[in-house]
Amino acid sequence: MSDEQPPDTEVADDPVPDDPLTHDDSTTSAEQSLSSNGLTPIARWWATPLNRVLAITAAVLVVVAALVGALRGGTDPVTNDVADDQTQTGSESDATGGATAVTLPPPEPSGPIPVDIWTPYWTLADHLADPARLATQLNSVREASPFWFAAPNTATDPTADVVVDRYADPSRAAEFIAAINESTAVVVPSILDLLPAGTMAGILADDDLRRAHIDAIIRFADAYDVDGIDIDYEQFAFADDRSTWPTTAENWVMFLTELDAALADDGRTLSVSIPAVYDPAITGGDRGYWVYEHGTIAGIVDNVRIMAYDYSTSAPGPIAPLDWVRTAATGVMSEVPPAYRDRIVLGIPAYGYNWVVSTAGTCADDAPARTSVNAATIDDLIERRGGVAAYDPLSAEWVYEYTLAVGGDDGVDAVSCLQTRRVHWVDAEGVAARVNVAREFGFGGVALWAHGYDDDEVWSALIDTASAPLAPG
Repeated sequence: MSDEQPPDTEVADDPVPDDPLTHDDSTTSAEQSLSSNGLTPIARWWATPLNRVLAITAAVLVVVAALVGALRGGTDPVTNDVADDQTQTGSESDATGGATAVTLPPPEPSGPIPVDIWTPYWTLADHLADPARLATQLNSVREASPFWFAAPNTATDPTADVVVDRYADPSRAAEFIAAINESTAVVVPSILDLLPAGTMAGILADDDLRRAHIDAIIRFADAYDVDGIDIDYEQFAFADDRSTWPTTAENWVMFLTELDAALADDGRTLSVSIPAVYDPAITGGDRGYWVYEHGTIAGIVDNVRIMAYDYSTSAPGPIAPLDWVRTAATGVMSEVPPAYRDRIVLGIPAYGYNWVVSTAGTCADDAPARTSVNAATIDDLIERRGGVAAYDPLSAEWVYEYTLAVGGDDGVDAVSCLQTRRVHWVDAEGVAARVNVAREFGFGGVALWAHGYDDDEVWSALIDTASAPLAPG
């Protein structure tokens, strides 16, 4: 965790801390896998028009081949029944992330689906200032995940306990958890892996350390009397070398199997929050973050939350363009057996980033760089800076550009430079569009990152779209 407490307001425009728990504006956990152009590998691949054409062509050929095979006796193209001499399985990973052929049937659209939320500690003051609104929101969701806990390092201290973020106000945290308990929602705290690269993989690989780690989580669950646990261990994907993934994948499955059994003994649930896996037939071979064994763990845990956002992080661009979200949904559902698809939850963003796209003059060292925005703060920014935002229906996101005059750092020059800044963010329309994607692909729910980034319009779009009858076609 960071040694500095995040400021209440960012320089110039943004009142939202950029990075959960670490509070580091330079990279988030998802950014650690990015190259200098600011896009994930799958995002860079998808951004090329020719690649999108090839992907669509490949997808069409896959469908045609499947139909031809079905007509020859392989499967029934209507019922997807498998012939007696075939085996119906998901894909399996190897050391390079390759996969066997996928023969799972396509997903069926969902009816109304539940909503989960992650609530970071820096939003608590606003929530608790309006208890009536908070109560209404909590009564509208299934799981509420307090987001201020981190995994213990049982590699150095087998008796270590789950860590509470030192900037999470204890009285606010307790009041918020009490509010959840008074509602129809259940308390499912998220536990993050903020340990150095390779540490968690080492813990899970050692029988004694893994057992100590599970014991620490159970002590935490007992101490807070929670309804379940959400495991958010992202270092495997974004810090560890991919050569470690085959071993880590096996140990990860073992860890979740043992943890789920321990939690179930006390009537508690287990969720995981992980990045997506992709269909190699669409991406040209890239399976994404297969280390998490999406198809296997879906049969172990109660919910698998897919973090389908942070497409652009270090360079201006959309947060979660709709076509890319569909690519992620396709990949995940191609891995998960039909019996467990109702356990898959689509993570939906209600935030954005504010980038510098050009500079005139020489900016001081402390001039604002990339900052964060969200649906609850963007209107104030536009009102202060002027101009008009535009909605992009292709990405289902808003874009806003403006000029910011930045003062000198010597206290003499009134203005040292002019920044042209561009903001991309997901608002109510985009939230509704992504909920519809989740339902179209048969997901069992959606989860909002983050509770407190929403305004009334975003919240209504989230809840209403999740519960409305699915539009035909």
